[in-house]
Amino acid sequence: MMDGKMIKLKNGIDEKINEFINDSLELKKFISFRKNNFYDYSIRNTILIYKQNPNATLVAGLKKWNELGYRVKKGSRAISILVPLIRNIIKDGKEKDEIYGYKPVSVFDRSQVEETENAVEIPSIDVEMKSSEDFKYTPMKLYRAVKKCVEQYAPIELKKTFYDDEVSGQTDGKTIYIKKSNNRIDMAAVMVHEFIHYNCHFDNKEKISKSRAEIEAELGALIFGTHFDLDTSGTYKYLSSYRRGVDIEKSFEKVLGIMEQIIYGTDEKQGIQDIISGF
Repeated sequence: MMDGKMIKLKNGIDEKINEFINDSLELKKFISFRKNNFYDYSIRNTILIYKQNPNATLVAGLKKWNELGYRVKKGSRAISILVPLIRNIIKDGKEKDEIYGYKPVSVFDRSQVEETENAVEIPSIDVEMKSSEDFKYTPMKLYRAVKKCVEQYAPIELKKTFYDDEVSGQTDGKTIYIKKSNNRIDMAAVMVHEFIHYNCHFDNKEKISKSRAEIEAELGALIFGTHFDLDTSGTYKYLSSYRRGVDIEKSFEKVLGIMEQIIYGTDEKQGIQDIISGF
């Protein structure tokens, strides 16, 4: 049964959809809003953000803003979005995730926060990896090659959604989970990012910070994108938000050795380059 806040959010979505139906200009504005800033968010949450702040460009929760060194300005009104509640169930003898409800979560737009002395550069909205003029394969071929390569080391499970709309992938050290997307190149890059987490940051006696773990995972994606002539501009912006206090040179050397095996292969396992050349 939905509580009052959930009902209010749902009604807000319904009201906005009716407005779109009856006002083509408003619908056009929303399409542009989604395309420019919130393409990776669910339609539901994009509508909620647009309804509450049509000028929003980048939203995050209070905890995330604090991690990045920002504080919410006094008097700022939170934007409410919905995140799925997911539980693990056994169906037909197999484990699967099931959405059993939603809960409201408060986020704030970048215009509602101010820097502290520990602030890092806010990453670009668009951090997706894309094709470039020099890329010589098809996105699907690259995606299939990366998936086949990584599956030699870890099982991969594709998901429609995560708890957080901003999440594109994650791993628990046993399975790599990737959100389905129309951008196959970015899905491939996310697989590489999560593989570095899987390979380097579980069952590891060396305790490392979240910033270093993210730096190393995204360095893997950067090396991958550079080798295959992809547009990695978003990757550099992602890295800039985590680099403070991390020895980039040390992490790069560590990840490069792993990525050379993933790209070129080993005596026992095929690399991405051999796999894609064989398609």
